[in-house]
Amino acid sequence: MAEPNNLPQEMLRPLHSKLDDIQGEMRLRFTGVETGLAAIDQHLSAFHAVDAARAEEIADLRRRLERFERRLELAD
Repeated sequence: MAEPNNLPQEMLRPLHSKLDDIQGEMRLRFTGVETGLAAIDQHLSAFHAVDAARAEEIADLRRRLERFERRLELAD
């Protein structure tokens, strides 16, 4: 049996070990969450780039349509 002075230390050792295990598990999970968030961020960036390109295409089509309307004297 452990000395009375070391008894609290001996009782806390398994708890410390369990906390180390939990800490390792949490690090793995946080790494997964961070990786997932990075992937989402990349996808959102790609969507924004596509959206900007489409907006530019729509603006170009709108300008062309307005020009056609003016030439055909259809504009108000």
